[in-house]
Amino acid sequence: MRGTRRRFTLPLIALVLVTLIAASVAAQSTTATIRGKVTNEKGASIPDAEINAVSTTTGFVQTVHARSDGAYTLGGLTPGLYQIVVASSGYEPKSQDVQVLVGQNLDLDLKLTPTAVLSESITVVGNQAVETRTHEQATNVTPAQMEALPQAERNFLNFAQLSPGISISRDPQRKTINADALPAEQTNVFIDGISFKNDVLQGGVVGQDSSGGNPFPQNAVQEFRVITQNYSAQYDHASSAIITAVTKSGTNQLDGRAFVLLQPKSFVTQTTQRFEFESLSSNPDYHRTQGGINVGGPIVKDLLHYFLSYEGDNQHATQTVTVPSQFNSIFGKFNGVFPAPFKSNLGFGKLTWEPARNQFVDFSGQYRHEDEIRDFGQQIAQAAETRLNNSVYDVTARHQFNTNDTLNQLSLSWQWYRWNPIAANPTQVGLDYQGAIRIGGNSTTQDFKQRRLELRDDYNVATLKGAGDHNIQVGANVDFMKYDVTKFQNGNPVFHFRQDPANGFTFPTATDPIGVPFQVEYGFGNPKIGATNREQGIYGQDNWTVNPNLTLNLGLRWDYESNQIDTGYVTPAAIVQGLTGKVDPAYFSTGSNRHQFKGAIQPRLGFSYDLSGAGKSVIYGGAGRYYDRIFFNSTFDERYRQQFPLFNINFRPPGSDPAKFPNTVEWNPKFLDPANLNAQIATGGNPPQIFLLNSNLKPPYANQANLGFRQAIATWIGSVSYNYVRGYRGLTFVSASGLCCASLVPGFGSVILNDPEGKKTKYDGIHLSLERPFVRANGWGATVAYTHAKAQQTGNDLFSLDFPSAAAYGFHDVPGSEKEHLVLTGIVGLPWAIQFSALGNFSSGPAFNVLDFSKGFDLAAREQTHPFSRSIYPAKTFGPFSQRNIDLSLKKDFGITHGASIGLQADAFNLFNWTNLGCLQNFIPPEGNPNLGQPTCVTELGRR
Repeated sequence: MRGTRRRFTLPLIALVLVTLIAASVAAQSTTATIRGKVTNEKGASIPDAEINAVSTTTGFVQTVHARSDGAYTLGGLTPGLYQIVVASSGYEPKSQDVQVLVGQNLDLDLKLTPTAVLSESITVVGNQAVETRTHEQATNVTPAQMEALPQAERNFLNFAQLSPGISISRDPQRKTINADALPAEQTNVFIDGISFKNDVLQGGVVGQDSSGGNPFPQNAVQEFRVITQNYSAQYDHASSAIITAVTKSGTNQLDGRAFVLLQPKSFVTQTTQRFEFESLSSNPDYHRTQGGINVGGPIVKDLLHYFLSYEGDNQHATQTVTVPSQFNSIFGKFNGVFPAPFKSNLGFGKLTWEPARNQFVDFSGQYRHEDEIRDFGQQIAQAAETRLNNSVYDVTARHQFNTNDTLNQLSLSWQWYRWNPIAANPTQVGLDYQGAIRIGGNSTTQDFKQRRLELRDDYNVATLKGAGDHNIQVGANVDFMKYDVTKFQNGNPVFHFRQDPANGFTFPTATDPIGVPFQVEYGFGNPKIGATNREQGIYGQDNWTVNPNLTLNLGLRWDYESNQIDTGYVTPAAIVQGLTGKVDPAYFSTGSNRHQFKGAIQPRLGFSYDLSGAGKSVIYGGAGRYYDRIFFNSTFDERYRQQFPLFNINFRPPGSDPAKFPNTVEWNPKFLDPANLNAQIATGGNPPQIFLLNSNLKPPYANQANLGFRQAIATWIGSVSYNYVRGYRGLTFVSASGLCCASLVPGFGSVILNDPEGKKTKYDGIHLSLERPFVRANGWGATVAYTHAKAQQTGNDLFSLDFPSAAAYGFHDVPGSEKEHLVLTGIVGLPWAIQFSALGNFSSGPAFNVLDFSKGFDLAAREQTHPFSRSIYPAKTFGPFSQRNIDLSLKKDFGITHGASIGLQADAFNLFNWTNLGCLQNFIPPEGNPNLGQPTCVTELGRR
């Protein structure tokens, strides 16, 4: 195995070393490119013309010279406003201001005359360049939109909803994004070109799994780009959407800003239909304060700048514990309103340096830490609370070097992530009185750590000739990963009770303060597990301008991981012996028969065809394959469940007939002491589960294709596209016995296997967008993003235990997917320098699969009713939409003195206090459910 690793590592290292010595054009992940030709008034090429891109804020200058045919390329431009200065002997130097956005690849032909410079083949609104010829299905979120549009949380990822095909999580404790029927785990976010992929947990982005916090200070994010289809080969570890963000930098002007946002309880209104546990207005002590400051400026003008930012969020929230009224006489003492505070601190710092006109260097660091009290409320008592610590730290150094024809971008980063929920009362055993309340301490304390050391390089040569012009880009990355996990899964036992006195199972009584449980869940052993991994990728792509009308983007990427599945694991001999002949031998690992997947070859093709050659009417599209990865928490269970087994002990009432309750232990209050549970488990009568991974397990991937049309009309740009995505090999587990959860091996419990075919997804969507960029000189801007889609999958979530395989589920609607989604925004400059903005969201509502077990729970009954085969949606109460929301913002700045000002801003969220219903009852037991489809929560809070 060591030799195999060397064969894969050496070529990669060689490529990285070559790119360090050479020089290249821009990786589009964090920069922009302007290219074109310089001609005279007669259309003849002007060779050796000098083109300078001068940043109007930093003074940094990038200079190139036109080649013999007049062609030029300005690559690696940090997004922002540039003065493009063109000069050539015999012509008067002229200039033009252009605002470029992240990821743009703009064609700007320059025509010199003795008296003027004219631009062609580019659409400009105000001074903002609009990209029309890209093959990507992409949306740029501009600095003006981030500054103006209302947003309750200051989470920059929420603005991703301005892109068709994107869904934003409504869960306040899991702020994620997803796209194209694929889960959030299959997205990736790059900030300044650095991957923020979450390798160990769900959520797609580090810090976003089970967290109410924000990934990055919004006042440090300049802008970002959302790419949902047909992105280039430089992007790795994503088969769904990509977000690439650029941070702010200091400028030649000292600039500082500070803000304080306040939301007292009196600013929160109850929705018209009350689900009290969902509303902040039920919290008597609720108030929220967000504050931040950022400052940037020159250390050495035109040479060295700094930027610093901080944002804090302090929520004095509470949770209400409410016992159903019929149980108040027993458990009423647990009712009440209890503190559930949330605190977050986000910091970012950056130094930018231009040592020469053809070099650019920056150093940056990020700090994120948040604390939250959670995991109680409703029918869970306060003692079950956990204290969540969530932290992300990042340090990055980047270097860029360019010549007339090449540009190289190199980055080195170190990132550390920790997710650490701690049970506040780990010595109080959990007592779950079903239907009434769950009391006692939380069952589990966890500590997940991920360390990423990443070296990334992108090298581009422009322009090579051959049946047109070729912009060749190659690149590589190598990430050295380390994962450390401590997981006390049910390390604090939880006893389950049901009110069934006819069979001897009871809640507390006057003579029995505990009652008689029917089961306990308990785990113990060695909670620590860890691994190292090396992720490496290599790619090449050709941005080929075949002629003035047709551009092709041809890309090929290959990724490899040294330890994506547990290579050295050896399946215990007792398990192999007991399952031989019952499961595929591929589920038995010998420690040498597992081979890491080497087939992540990803061809990608994109094209754009300019119908007129003027950049106004463009047909675009493409197709490709995109590989993702499997997160660590989903694969380590086969080892972890053997070293920290989870036991389920079933009880029978004291003095009852064992024949009536087979495979049970007589209840005795002594079992409330974990030491006595350990002694009982030592008798061998309560076997742990077996988890097995197929040794041929492969990572998930998606095949994507799209076809669209883009049109520029005056100051508007619109597009419509059809988007096709087919996802394969989504990880999910099934029961080896065909239906959960029979024991197949003496001394062990149920056997859980990963489905070798995995889950499949289908997405067919029509995406429509319309935009008039907001430019202050024009007074107003607006956007429309509309999605009409059908998203389906096989299987369930990570566990598909309702049928023998994921395929047996058949295709059904993806839970939470929306058929229709419309997002509208507007920014308007009003008299007296007042700025007004609005953001509206209208949706058909999330899908809920109907779990129809009306005929029973055995396999024959399930096959008859076929749970998951149909879906229900919230009732439509507003035309075709069941969910709707409008947020507004008014802002005005007042000048004070010496360039300083103070601003007042008022935001209103869910202005019309619309009630958006969710959490539909979707379970049909054999006795039926007369409340099928009835909501039990709201998905949007009332007016705030």
